[in-house]
Amino acid sequence: MSDHQITVMISSKAGRLGNRLFQAAYFMGNALNKGYRLLNPSLGEYANLFEGSARDPLCGFPATWRDVDPEFADQCREFLFPWIHLLGLAAKSGIVPGATTIDIRQFDTKEEGDIDLNGETFGKCLASGKLLLPMGWKFSDYAGIRKHREEIARYFTPVVPVRKPVEALISKARTMGDLLVGVHIRQEDYRSWKNGIHFYETERYVQWMREIVESHPGRRVVFVVCASDALDESLFRGIPSLKGPGFPAGDLHALSLCDKIIGPPSTFSAWASYHGGVPLCVLRDKNASVAPENFLGF
Repeated sequence: MSDHQITVMISSKAGRLGNRLFQAAYFMGNALNKGYRLLNPSLGEYANLFEGSARDPLCGFPATWRDVDPEFADQCREFLFPWIHLLGLAAKSGIVPGATTIDIRQFDTKEEGDIDLNGETFGKCLASGKLLLPMGWKFSDYAGIRKHREEIARYFTPVVPVRKPVEALISKARTMGDLLVGVHIRQEDYRSWKNGIHFYETERYVQWMREIVESHPGRRVVFVVCASDALDESLFRGIPSLKGPGFPAGDLHALSLCDKIIGPPSTFSAWASYHGGVPLCVLRDKNASVAPENFLGF
């Protein structure tokens, strides 16, 4: 099939930055494998942060839909997306000729429920030849995002105003040591999410940092600490560390430029690991081990 035969346009937003990046990546890898055109205006307010999407109102991939001024592209997305979302709802009701919706939003807040983009359900929708309007974020194509990581990562290269100060910070950190470890401290919403199962006090993160230093004798370990909350800096005394940029896109890029990452279960640190090809140790509970063998690639 050619990319002119079928268009897939994502018509619902999938949570915050990390979720939307993975939603996009799964469809992008799948689009490259299957040859359809992807339009992803659901990147919305985050689209202006990345080289591949900043100038395109509908965030087309693999080919750009339109190349316009970034500010105008932002305004277009803000205006167009509510109508695209309504189009998805209308197509779900069967009242839009030539369009169909696959809506899995009922799975968004559940552990189970995942639509494989290489599976029968999605395949039948593609075979219909209609404009396809997916809604929900739990779509996946793990093989596709691994196969096409370089192209997807290139699309999501941060724009210069984000990239430049972050890379200066990382350069400074690398003068302080020879092993750079990114620390993702997510406390904010994790205090209550799932009854706080993945919420850890700052002191516990500091313990993990000390354990990493101890497990790398002969290395000069330095940390870049990216946190959702303001931290008590006195807790980090004696540990070579720098504060992250302090805003989501900057923290994400900083983590992706480290040699290793630790953090609780989150699409945020998982994306940094994927984008930068950086081993990640997921801190699934307060007793998690940060031994070297627990740092894994995506």
